[in-house]
Amino acid sequence: MHGPSIRDTAAALAAGRTSCARLLEAAQQAAQANASLNALAWVDWDAAAQAAHRLDGEARAGRLRGPLHGIPVSVKDLFEVRGMPMRAGTRAALPDPGCAEAELVARLRAAGALVFAKTNMHEIALGATGENPWTGDVRNPHDPARQAGGSSSGAAVAVATGIGLGAVGSDTGGSVRIPAAFCGVTGFKPSFGAIPLAGGLHLSWTCDHAGPLARSVDDCALLFETMAARRTGHGTVSRAPRLAVPADWLGPRLAPSVAARFEETLGRLRALGAVVEPRAVPALALAWTCYTPIVRAEAAYVHRAALAGGGEGFSDMVLAPLQAGARIGAGEYFEAMRVREQVRAGLERALAGVDALVLPTAPVPPPLRGQVDVEVADGLRMSVREAVLGQTLPFSLTGLPALSLPMGRAEGLPASLQLVAARDADARLLALGRWVETALG
Repeated sequence: MHGPSIRDTAAALAAGRTSCARLLEAAQQAAQANASLNALAWVDWDAAAQAAHRLDGEARAGRLRGPLHGIPVSVKDLFEVRGMPMRAGTRAALPDPGCAEAELVARLRAAGALVFAKTNMHEIALGATGENPWTGDVRNPHDPARQAGGSSSGAAVAVATGIGLGAVGSDTGGSVRIPAAFCGVTGFKPSFGAIPLAGGLHLSWTCDHAGPLARSVDDCALLFETMAARRTGHGTVSRAPRLAVPADWLGPRLAPSVAARFEETLGRLRALGAVVEPRAVPALALAWTCYTPIVRAEAAYVHRAALAGGGEGFSDMVLAPLQAGARIGAGEYFEAMRVREQVRAGLERALAGVDALVLPTAPVPPPLRGQVDVEVADGLRMSVREAVLGQTLPFSLTGLPALSLPMGRAEGLPASLQLVAARDADARLLALGRWVETALG
């Protein structure tokens, strides 16, 4: 992505070389120019302009709230934002999140961010395509006939088209990383619990994460630091990194164009000194056996009141998995939780002695809207859900930090690299992401 970084823009704001009002005007122009992509769920441009005016007045008076003073940021429509409705892309009745504004939103405001809009999403975050019969599909900015990814669809499109400088999404199985990959931006899913979820609508409380989408790794790092109230500057790359490729898992899963781009990317990293080694990671396949029971059972419990009333307001594609989740018994759920611990242990073994796992974020270019299966290696076909979530869900399931960043194009569409590190190694992963980002230009 091109354009000044959040840090540089904040410095320009502090120095009076630009203004929050000017940045908001640019965001509004971008929103109008790209309205057909359907990124925004809700915005009040007049109210946002008044807030921008107040922030500019504070800046002129030398009262900067924090490192994001005057930076326009959008928020996925499953987090409560004061003065804005929250519908989570559904017509069903929603449980009360318990507070008037999500804690992560309050932290963004305290740092000076202009929280100006809510973004569209896959209904209740239960899906990875961004297709939604109630709010309309979110369309890919590189080809509107294609999926934007989900469930943080509008967040990725907003960043990709310049509707603000950053966005907040959620990620239960890949919902930050998949849309970031499909739309050609950067997305960061931190370690489980790093960013508070109070004031957000859960899908699966043991898998849910919040995370930033932005133009660059450094922009994501700054947003993460604000929302997590953690520093990341201590993360460094003091030597050429050692990376592990789950070759056994990837072999039958990658479309030829993505495989070629991935191999070229690994070659560029090796040329700069990175040690890249294949490593068997059977835990990736094992993750599939426990993810769906956990997420569907927890989602059904979150939405139990609406389901008890017949599920009115849920689309058919969401109601069916919720009802299936309600039928999952305690024994099946507990067995899935037991298997998850095996997956966690397996990924810990896979990460031993390396800085990160490295793999494509998505195994295929963005599918067409409405497409239900895709061709992968050797002409094999698999469902879009299995193909896409298979690359991302193991790391949400186990709470490991994962970073998605662009690695060029495949078939003329964005391709993306995913880096995964050990639990709570967020700072080191972000430093590694900066190194890779620079290496890839």
